[in-house]
Amino acid sequence: MMRGELNLPIGLSVKAANTNDDPFMAQLFYSTKTLFYELGLPSEVVEIMLEQQYRLQQASYREQYPNANTYILFYHQQAVGKVMLDISEYRIHLVDFIIIPSMRGRSFGSAILAAIKQEALKRHLPVGLSVEAENTRAKKLYLQHGFKFESCSETHELMRWDGLT
Repeated sequence: MMRGELNLPIGLSVKAANTNDDPFMAQLFYSTKTLFYELGLPSEVVEIMLEQQYRLQQASYREQYPNANTYILFYHQQAVGKVMLDISEYRIHLVDFIIIPSMRGRSFGSAILAAIKQEALKRHLPVGLSVEAENTRAKKLYLQHGFKFESCSETHELMRWDGLT
C-alpha cells in the first residue's frame, strides 16, 4: 500500500517507517502493556522487560511477515500511531495497529481501517487480523467495521473482513 493511495481525512497522514522511528514504535508498544507497570516491580526492571518483549515481537514479525510494511500515522505532523500491513496475492493482513492512548477515541482507527478496506476492495482481497483476546476496545472497533471472528486461542482471536461477498 502506497502512502499516496490512502484516502484519509484532512489532517491524518502516513509515512513509511524507518529506523529513526524505532523509539516511537517502542513507546507505542510499551503503552499497550500497562500490566507490566502494575506488577509492583522497580521501574528499571519493567523497562528491561518491556524492551525485551518489544525486541521479541519485532523479531517475530520479521520472521512471520518478511514482506510487511510499517507506516507511522500522523495527525497534523504529530506522530499518533502505527500500522503494519502484510499484503499478498491472497489477503491484506493487519499485523499491528496502535494509536497512542491520548489520541484514541478520535476516529483515527476508523479512518485507517476504512482506508485499508478501500485498498482491499481495489485489490479484490479480504483483510485478516489477530487481536488479543482481552483487547475488548479493539475487538469492538473491528466488529463495527464488519470484521467477523474466524477462530480463537487462549490469547488471540482471528478476525476477517471480506467486503467482496
